[in-house]
Amino acid sequence: MASRIVLDSPDVYVVAWIAALFIERAAAEAMLDEEHAAPASFTRHRTDTNVYTWGRIGEHNIVIASLPAGVYGTTSAATTASNLLASLPSIRIGLLVGIGGGIARPDEDHDIRLGDVVVSQPDGTTGGVCQYDLIKAKAGDRRERQGFLGRPPTVLLNALASIQAEHERKDSKIPHLLQAMLEKNPKMGKRFKKNPGYTNQGFENDHLFRVASSHVPGPDCRGCDTADEVQRDPRDTTDPYIHYGIIASGNTLVKDAAARDRLFAHVGEDCICFEMEAAGLMNHFPCLVIRGICDYADSHQNDRWQCYASATAAAYAKELLGYVPGAEVLETRRALEVLQSGWLRPPDPSTNANYARALRLEGTDTWLLEAPAFQSWLSGSRRNVWLRGLAGCGKTVLSAAVLDHLGKVSGGLVFSFFFNFDNRTKQTVDGMLRSLTFQLYQAGLGLADLLDASFQAHQDGKHQPTTKALEDVVFKMLAVSNKCFIVLDALDESTTQREVLLWMENVVSRQELGNVQLICTGRPESEFLRGIPRLFGQENCFALDKQAVNADIRSWVTVQLSQRADFQNKSLSEDVVERITKMVGDGADGMLDTAAFD
Repeated sequence: MASRIVLDSPDVYVVAWIAALFIERAAAEAMLDEEHAAPASFTRHRTDTNVYTWGRIGEHNIVIASLPAGVYGTTSAATTASNLLASLPSIRIGLLVGIGGGIARPDEDHDIRLGDVVVSQPDGTTGGVCQYDLIKAKAGDRRERQGFLGRPPTVLLNALASIQAEHERKDSKIPHLLQAMLEKNPKMGKRFKKNPGYTNQGFENDHLFRVASSHVPGPDCRGCDTADEVQRDPRDTTDPYIHYGIIASGNTLVKDAAARDRLFAHVGEDCICFEMEAAGLMNHFPCLVIRGICDYADSHQNDRWQCYASATAAAYAKELLGYVPGAEVLETRRALEVLQSGWLRPPDPSTNANYARALRLEGTDTWLLEAPAFQSWLSGSRRNVWLRGLAGCGKTVLSAAVLDHLGKVSGGLVFSFFFNFDNRTKQTVDGMLRSLTFQLYQAGLGLADLLDASFQAHQDGKHQPTTKALEDVVFKMLAVSNKCFIVLDALDESTTQREVLLWMENVVSRQELGNVQLICTGRPESEFLRGIPRLFGQENCFALDKQAVNADIRSWVTVQLSQRADFQNKSLSEDVVERITKMVGDGADGMLDTAAFD
């Protein structure tokens, strides 16, 4: 056997392929252009019991994982995905590829046959997969879904659009890929007593029966009443057709046509396939679901078509990956990051910063950035700083300026949080910690493992972390980081001011957090006038320079007079402009909001 390629790092494997059954895994492995040995630096997470196959398809390095032998269902699939992401946090996108039961309705333009391929595709109300055992009956025979399943990553949805457009003009590559599979793996084309092979089983072995028809016991349908068979238009090819739509998923094995149709009516979606793994994955592992149809989810099902259906699904997956640009995969957020974001629901500070940037003029705020006190804070000789000023004096604009300056010159990690009266998620220390946790997580540098551990400790996101748990994670992440700057804006707009002060006290007092520097802004409210000088030292607490703010306001007014449409049509002399600028600037008394209102 030829030696297999060994890549240095598991981080280069960014596409995960999950196969529930061994026949699905065999088909997946047969599609690899190149099989690899495990990466040299791969370390399995202590909870991970998965077995992996490593390899390459086109430009994508792929890792294939299967469910434990003899185990299936949504819970097992979720466990497999959770273990996968714990060991391989670099994964960006996923494919769930295997077999499923087709919901064939030829009279409704869903002429699905055995061996065809069904692909999950979102519509206006679902992400492409609907969990049929999470439906609640409501009055008036209405149905209500209890919770929603996630959508596949955008890069995969873009690939779906591309491949569908291509198939409007050209045939699918599935037949070619199946032929190449058999040439490379001739044993897969042979038929054995318990394995009919990974080849098309013929029209004569594809029967769709009416709902009332029950299967006559036997290994096939030779004993079943042919009068109950649904008559369908003959196809002129054995090549599989590809269908796009909603896949119904759950823990109930569907092996009866009447039960199938009851479930279908219960779900209330235009479903075209039943299967048993996807619902366990979609909120744990953002992926696309691809199913080869091996039966019609009725009593007439048997194992004859399972191998071939596994192969057609795998071939479609390989063809689809050819439409997925490798560069776009690398730009896609890590799958685990998507899950953490959904779990933490962190407030986004960039919206406040961007709003403040829109108000700021180039060249203003330099009085702060060039001030000796700020420069000594930046160098670390002054660890923490509080800037206080009345409402409307431009503190948030200053915070945004500090953020931008730090991004250019600090050489450290920069994080921020903007408390905000107008957004409930940005008013509490809990919201601040959620945001800081996720910002630290995104910074990388080995910090992700700490949040991943917390995610798993909370049953893979089934439970929310307490504020204390979030604080512990933030402190651990900060302690192992390099130099960190944290900008906290508008402390007075927090509804949990005492808790914010207590958190700041912990940062200042913990020896292991000596690498963390705070710069805070806020109104001079009594809670802060008492607490912050005690924490930071009176010499590190500053009232905003009213004269400097007035100078910035005068610059702002000058620009408004020259650029705003309602002034451009007026011929204002330099003397008039100067008088207006001085009057508004000085009259604002250090209040940017007042100048803007005037």
